Amino acid sequence: INKNYGGEQLFNNLNLRFETGKITAVMGPSGLGKTTLLRIMLGLEDFEGSIGGMEGMRIGVMFQDNLLMPWLTLRENIELIAGISAATDEALKLTELEDAADKKPAELSGGMQRRAALARTFAAGGDMLILDEPFTGLDEELRDRVASRLCERWKREGTTVIFVTHDSEEARKYGDDIIRL
Repeated sequence: INKNYGGEQLFNNLNLRFETGKITAVMGPSGLGKTTLLRIMLGLEDFEGSIGGMEGMRIGVMFQDNLLMPWLTLRENIELIAGISAATDEALKLTELEDAADKKPAELSGGMQRRAALARTFAAGGDMLILDEPFTGLDEELRDRVASRLCERWKREGTTVIFVTHDSEEARKYGDDIIRL
């Protein structure tokens, strides 16, 4: 793919392959186009070239912003996307948010809001998940517990996961592959 942004060449003949059923970390310095790459993959940005292999896939997305509805409880935010199902309870458990299920976003810390967005994406599921800095704002111990549980589950289910991170340790720990832009 090729992408110009603000008159500058962001990507010039960028050619990437993401393996099905693997977790791939996308890394690079700020401003290099990691989020733009995800937006291109989702059809949210214009570009030159082509993207293949995503036809017919259900794609779950977690943006940099948590995008929680402030008038809904955490549980209702998840159910809005995932529907009422056992997946909601499982997502709350995996992200350690069971005790906060009936709270609204304003009652949650920033890290809890981030986990709520992650729980919503997990519960909604998909053949492929595209996650933009999913573990930002979580302290190291909590991040390790939550990320390990989720990654183990995604690997067991054969979900293709692409996540952006600035943290090389996070990329090594949770990614099967690392792509550096």
